[in-house]
Order: sequence, then structure tokens, then C-alpha cells
Amino acid sequence: MADILLDGLPVLDLLEIAPSTSAVAQITQRDQSSISRIYRQVSGRLGLEFRKHANGLYRARSNQSLLQGLRLSSQWLRLQSAPPEPRWLASGSVGLDSNGVHPALPAGLLQRCSDRQRVHQLLLDRVLDLAVISQTNTPTPLPEALVERPLLRSPSGVDVIVVRLDLEQQPVMAALITTLRQAYRQHALHNPQLDWLG
Repeated sequence: MADILLDGLPVLDLLEIAPSTSAVAQITQRDQSSISRIYRQVSGRLGLEFRKHANGLYRARSNQSLLQGLRLSSQWLRLQSAPPEPRWLASGSVGLDSNGVHPALPAGLLQRCSDRQRVHQLLLDRVLDLAVISQTNTPTPLPEALVERPLLRSPSGVDVIVVRLDLEQQPVMAALITTLRQAYRQHALHNPQLDWLG
């Protein structure tokens, strides 16, 4: 049986971000059958009823309070470990290389996600620690627990950092936000069609 907090919960979280056992196997460098076994064991042991739903997304249906407490602990461990391991998503339109990450940035979870409400929920649930998303002219309403910080404007919209308000000043997250701002500023300096807003 996998350690629930150190092995099992990250598998559940990654399945919510990248809803594919093969994608999570690749991220964690495990085989697909191990990922399936881990999430089923953890779900059964904690009574979560965690599974893939008709919309193609993984989600727990039971014991939400227990899962919320475990995710708070998991997030604390990620951000306090040495080195820290913030879990962040880069789905912004510009400022990133062809692989979706700037060379100055730590490795992020690279998922192109156009569903801003889903990203907001992953941040609220502490599955993600931070996200860079693109907004069009009609932004999605932001839950009170989240804050957006603009990075730059492009012809296609505005790239913003989205983070939980209670995490924005946490040292690891503040350092990541600073690094993101510097990376986007550098990108904007070399691209006249971009307007840096950071």
C-alpha cells in the first residue's frame, strides 16, 4: 500500500489535473497499472469514491472534509520541503517556450486548460498552488479566496497569475510569482506587440 500523504494523495491530485492514468504515470515515472492501483487503494481506504466521471474528469464523491484536510497538509509539505515543490500550471498564451515553460522557471504541470472555472476549483481545493491563465475580454468571475495578478496583454487577451489569497505572501509562492513576473517582463521587452502589466 502506498503512503497516503506522500504517494497516494499526489496521484489523486494529478489525476484531477491531467485526467489520464497514462499522463500521471509519465509525470510520476511509474507505470500506468501502478497509478490505477494506487488511486483505487487510497480511494478505498479513505472511502472517497474517487473515480472518472462521465465528463472524463476524476473526482472524489465522498469524504470531502477528510480529503480537504489531507490536501492542506500535502500543500504545506510541498511548500516547506527542501527544495520546495510548488505545483503550478502554465496555460497562458505567451511568455513561454514551445514546451510551455520559461527556462528560468521550475518545472510546472503543463496542461493547456481553457476551462478557467476548473482551474479556479483546483486552486480552491489546493490541488494546484498557482496557475498562469489567459483571459479574453470576458473574464470569468473570481472566487473570493483567489486573487489575480496581471502579467501582460497580448492581442489575444491578458495573461494573469491566479493564486489563493492566503498563499500569495508565502515565501515559496512569492518567489515563484517574482520569477514569473521577471520572465514575462523579459518576454515583453523583446516583443513589441506585448504590453507588460506586472
